[in-house]
Amino acid sequence: MYGKDVKFKIGLLKFEDKETIQSFSCDNDVLDRYIKNEIFDEASLNTSDGLHFKVYINDTKEIIGFFSLASSGITVQQENYSRTLSAVRIDVFAIDTKYQRLHWDEDSKNSVNPDEHLYFSDMIMAEVLKHCRDVDSSKMLIDYVILYAAKSKLRFYERNLFKSFNDFMIPDKNMEVNNSIPMYMAI
Repeated sequence: MYGKDVKFKIGLLKFEDKETIQSFSCDNDVLDRYIKNEIFDEASLNTSDGLHFKVYINDTKEIIGFFSLASSGITVQQENYSRTLSAVRIDVFAIDTKYQRLHWDEDSKNSVNPDEHLYFSDMIMAEVLKHCRDVDSSKMLIDYVILYAAKSKLRFYERNLFKSFNDFMIPDKNMEVNNSIPMYMAI
């Protein structure tokens, strides 16, 4: 099977998805615990950190991906000048382990050049960015998409056109992102 054969949809995560998401695993204990346990309260979905989305198979409704979006900003500072640029932040981006290294098609799988590999997860990220762009054009003005990448996932985000913050951008300073690399993309 190739990624191009997987028919998926993206929708808001709902409290009713609490049981379905228990079989999801992205092979990161911290993210798995957060997704399965911390975003669900006793009777509702906790949206204090942003909106949570599911990526699911059309026919089976199996949840194969998860991401969350929140409004944010990038503080840019040069000498006596500082400004906050509007942004949407991808707080979590997780793909089920069964789909993480799934090539998009046969050409991608057979390519000897790793830069020519295209994965199903790249296509999901493209849909997430399209969603951010659609929100931007119809609901509010957003200049950037930002995220804080785990060092082990840096190549994935670079392949999807994210760049590390430049010298003038000030990253957030908190425990949740201390060991992460701040990245951005202009939209």
